[in-house]
Amino acid sequence: MASLILLAIYIGIAAFGPCLAPYASSEIAGSPLEEPGRLHLLGTNDLGQDIFSNLLCGARATLVLGFLGALLSVLTALTFGTISAYYGGRTDEIISRIVDIMMTLPGFPLLIVLVVFLPSSIFIMAAIMGLLGGLQGIRIIRSQVLSISRAEYIYGTRALGASDHYIMSRHILPGILPLAAVTFINAAQRFMLMGVGLGFLGLGDPNVVDWGQMISRAYSNGGFALGLWWWLLPPGLAVVLLSMTLALIGYGLEEEIEPRLKNINNSKWFTNGYARNN
Repeated sequence: MASLILLAIYIGIAAFGPCLAPYASSEIAGSPLEEPGRLHLLGTNDLGQDIFSNLLCGARATLVLGFLGALLSVLTALTFGTISAYYGGRTDEIISRIVDIMMTLPGFPLLIVLVVFLPSSIFIMAAIMGLLGGLQGIRIIRSQVLSISRAEYIYGTRALGASDHYIMSRHILPGILPLAAVTFINAAQRFMLMGVGLGFLGLGDPNVVDWGQMISRAYSNGGFALGLWWWLLPPGLAVVLLSMTLALIGYGLEEEIEPRLKNINNSKWFTNGYARNN
């Protein structure tokens, strides 16, 4: 519950951050490298920009990149994973071979190369992340669809003359949606961290503020060397807390979807407690 509340706070900041920020993200609001005070809650950077305002405005780009990329990743995995497993045969073989070939390529270096040669935009970066990240999800969705499509009630529904579209939409899709939800959360966490990494390397969208750019500017302009904690720590802590929040939500969803995980965790807790007491 606490992780859901934190995620809701992050989403609220991303949605209304520019309105809540006391200054515009690019505004010279004070003297360079001011310490935190009444006018600047987190001080200013080397350009005199308000760090608290940049922190609020940067949440939108970070979350949009993660959630949009995760959505495209899940849609790609659902589409091709379901088609591959349901129709099988040559269709399954072609899709599986393409996935195998693409999976041999290093993901993050390939992402860096594509981002360098394509226009700088968080939407283009999200699309690249979604397409590349969906490859691994295709395998996961395919295995789940294979187990569902071989169930007796699927054979019975097909024998009654139901169309493929009906079977997929009414029987297979509801069975894989919980797994798709877990895949979405895990992908969102991974893509947000990748987006922060791209921003830190200077490959993010220069037209928006994101937390990776803030960390990069603080590190490269003396924030770490001079001990200016108010410049370096806020975006770093925001990234860490967001990553932990999404990870906890993902773990919770996995336990709800797969009861055996909950039973294993409960048995470990009981075993450890019994060992301590004896």
